[in-house]
Amino acid sequence: MDRFTRCADCPPTKAKAAPASACIRPKRRRERPNTRDRAQDRADTLSPSGASEMLLTASSTANYSPCPAGAYLARCILIADLGTVQTDWQGQTKHARKVLLSWEILDDEARRDDGEPFILSKRYTASLHEKAALRKDLASWRGRDFTAEELAGFDLKNILGQPCMLSVVHQDKDGRTFANIAAIMKCPKGSAPPPASGALVHWAMDTPAPDWEAFARLPKRIAEQVQAAPEFARLSPPKSVSLSAPAAVPPQAPQAPAPMPTPAPAPVQTYAPAGGGFADFEDDIPF
Repeated sequence: MDRFTRCADCPPTKAKAAPASACIRPKRRRERPNTRDRAQDRADTLSPSGASEMLLTASSTANYSPCPAGAYLARCILIADLGTVQTDWQGQTKHARKVLLSWEILDDEARRDDGEPFILSKRYTASLHEKAALRKDLASWRGRDFTAEELAGFDLKNILGQPCMLSVVHQDKDGRTFANIAAIMKCPKGSAPPPASGALVHWAMDTPAPDWEAFARLPKRIAEQVQAAPEFARLSPPKSVSLSAPAAVPPQAPQAPAPMPTPAPAPVQTYAPAGGGFADFEDDIPF
């Protein structure tokens, strides 16, 4: 979803060499009732505030250990417009536009069993209402809330590729342990988060020309959710799409050592008033 006026699924892993083309048109097949899917739909519910609180992690079918609990530098690598989703909560059926965000954990000491980086995702109602979970997480990430002018037309794509700090907690459910996103915060001042290991993916359905290459890069289960949306039914997907290789980060050329600067006189020490010292944070809003 690009502009506002107003997780479980497997998140993407490290981008690998893609085939020359990928079929993205869903195959025609007879739909059969699936009680397991219905149970999953009932589990994916809205919070009493009307905002989705579902936290998505790596599926247990992948047999990976969950991301260890803690605080990590991370980078947003995927924004997926899921379209209008029906949810049932306490006997009430609701329809709301949903969006899924995914982050790559940028810690070489916290890796999956196969050596790939952990990817954590969270699904939101696509709303910047003051009570919406998306707005609360974005405000925490920015370090301050939105102004009225910013709310008038915030482009969610601005967060793609942006770094942050993720607070990860563990939750045990049905005999399994899940790694959930508890909070999203600004990076510590002076930190240097590395780039993401793969391609950045942004999929939106409310644009005149949807990016079908981005759709082809979505994980299978997320793509299936998108295909179930009424907004997708109004699109005309091509039979196949050619995938280009993700852009590689160019290596930096070695630089000559900088000359030793002439020591400057020590500045006069000044002190901020009580409760101050955070004004410089306003100059470092990530988006």
